[in-house]
Amino acid sequence: MAKARPRSKFSEPRRLPRGRHALAPEQVLADQRARLLAAVPGVVAEHGYEAMSVADIVKRAAVSRNAFYKNFSDKQECFAIAHEAGHERLLEILTQPCGPGGTVAERFERSLTAALEALSSDPDMARMLFVEAPSSAGEEIALRYHEWLERYGALLGALKPQEDGAGPLAEMDQVIVGGIASRIASEVLKGGAAELTVLKTSLAEYVLTFYGPSQPGLEAAKVVALDPEPAPEYAEAQRRRAGA
Repeated sequence: MAKARPRSKFSEPRRLPRGRHALAPEQVLADQRARLLAAVPGVVAEHGYEAMSVADIVKRAAVSRNAFYKNFSDKQECFAIAHEAGHERLLEILTQPCGPGGTVAERFERSLTAALEALSSDPDMARMLFVEAPSSAGEEIALRYHEWLERYGALLGALKPQEDGAGPLAEMDQVIVGGIASRIASEVLKGGAAELTVLKTSLAEYVLTFYGPSQPGLEAAKVVALDPEPAPEYAEAQRRRAGA
């Protein structure tokens, strides 16, 4: 018996009722727009950004081609808006468990767990956000992707202790988030998008390494465990931190 696919924590559009209904034209258009945007992750996962077409999107969304062009100028605009909506929802999921209460470690682990569960529940969304957007959808969307990483970095920075010297340098936040995003992308490319929750322990250890008393060699050891080839940005940040 096939394993049931986990229910997505990302919003899905409500289908219009069959037959005659009394919805205004603008409501119908809004519903069609929502269905088109919801179709994008699945189409991208199946075809890849470069190969996907408007025809693929409208077929999956079950709307007309005319409805597509009433909402979007081309597939890039549709993808860009779907990408924004996906990150907005992910940021919301990350933020909800970050309220007061608990230690830094507990708050971070709650947030990380919620995000990984959400992405595991929608592997197509995970692929769109962390694989296709930064690598295949063009320079403008890649730039926007990195702007989203900055927002995630700011959220991470808000969790760290406020005492002097208790947390990493401010510019480290995005480097840390970049490492997490890279690890998620690697797992998605290896076919593990539906099991991203297995990364919870290693990612939590990786992030929490940067909080609390300095332990020589521990940071490098854990980053190597997370990624055998640490990014040059990490090495540079470590040198700056050591000299601070």
